[in-house]
Amino acid sequence: MALRLDRFVMEFPPTEIVIRAIGLRSKCKHFRILVIGRANAGKTTLLKKVCESIEDPEIYSPSGQRIDLSVVEASAERGEHDIENQLIFKSNRQFVFHDSRGFESGSEEEIEKVTAFIGQRVAARKLSEQLHAIWYCLPTDTNRPILAADELFFNTSAAGKVPVICIFTKFDGLLTEAVSQLVDDGYSFEEAEEGQTEYAAKMLADNFEKPLKANMRIEESDCDELIEKTADALSDKTLRLLFLSVQQNNIDLCTRQVMRE
Repeated sequence: MALRLDRFVMEFPPTEIVIRAIGLRSKCKHFRILVIGRANAGKTTLLKKVCESIEDPEIYSPSGQRIDLSVVEASAERGEHDIENQLIFKSNRQFVFHDSRGFESGSEEEIEKVTAFIGQRVAARKLSEQLHAIWYCLPTDTNRPILAADELFFNTSAAGKVPVICIFTKFDGLLTEAVSQLVDDGYSFEEAEEGQTEYAAKMLADNFEKPLKANMRIEESDCDELIEKTADALSDKTLRLLFLSVQQNNIDLCTRQVMRE
């Protein structure tokens, strides 16, 4: 069940921020997120967990017409991709996702397409048409963790227009790589297993923190923390409450955030 902000108004003294949130919710019934990531970065798995779904999302055109999945698959086989298409899960229709391919090829055209999409959505007058957040998925089980195109994106002005939350996926694969490297360095298998998490954290920092010039808090987390970190990244308090109102995973988290406001 999604958080009912009107119930909070009944149980707690009304505040301007909650009233504004209810007003926004009447105008915008969903939260729009652009998901960026390479092929096999775990994007679909992540979205299914967030929306608590075992089914693939339905795909809709920008005008709201449902698109047959076979049409989308045929376009993908031809190398075509429409970032404007909207991905919606039956289990939670209050999230609207846009899927952007990663920048594996270093194609400037793909980066320009994503940058143009972000700029267009930022400039939209209606809140329901705006882009509210970006989830940038980076797989950790690869020997090419940060591509030049990834760095280029983070250095563009587009990355500063919308909150960007980096999500490091496939940590299990990095743990396996850590064990292998420790064994190659002369540790026993038992010693390697014991030290795999610490060594994987070091690999993660070397592979991502230094190239991105960012301070990372490295630890295993779940979808609840992703929701919380996304909420924290939203500088507008009313938009933050709107985001919390459309997610259905953790009512306790919603309660804490609302009471904190």
